[in-house]
Amino acid sequence: MMDSVSVFSDHICQLGEGPSYDPGTDTLFWFDIVNGKLLEKPLAGALKIHDLGLMASAIAVIDDARQLIATEIGLQVRDVATGKLTLHTPIEADNPATRSNDSRVHPCGAFWVGTMGKDEGKGAGSIYWFFKG
Repeated sequence: MMDSVSVFSDHICQLGEGPSYDPGTDTLFWFDIVNGKLLEKPLAGALKIHDLGLMASAIAVIDDARQLIATEIGLQVRDVATGKLTLHTPIEADNPATRSNDSRVHPCGAFWVGTMGKDEGKGAGSIYWFFKG
């Protein structure tokens, strides 16, 4: 058996990161962080690009209708049908020098969120743990 590699999407991001797979919808999500875009591509479908209007880097599924997105000002709940973002929990919202970075959902459901300096400088950023609420 021979394995093969192919291009999943030919969309060029300025800073493409934060891939996350949703098995419930068979969809991969990722971000063009600098340009404030959420990219959504079902494994058997066309690419959709959502303009978030702010830097974002990570996504977690809440349920069929909502997603939790780590952004430069905090955790936002995104309505899947409308794309509307609602700030749920501010994270370093008062610090314009930082943004969200690598984040993951733990098997227990906790969302680990990292922040970093937008200029990639040392000493900026922290790690946060968001669980049940």
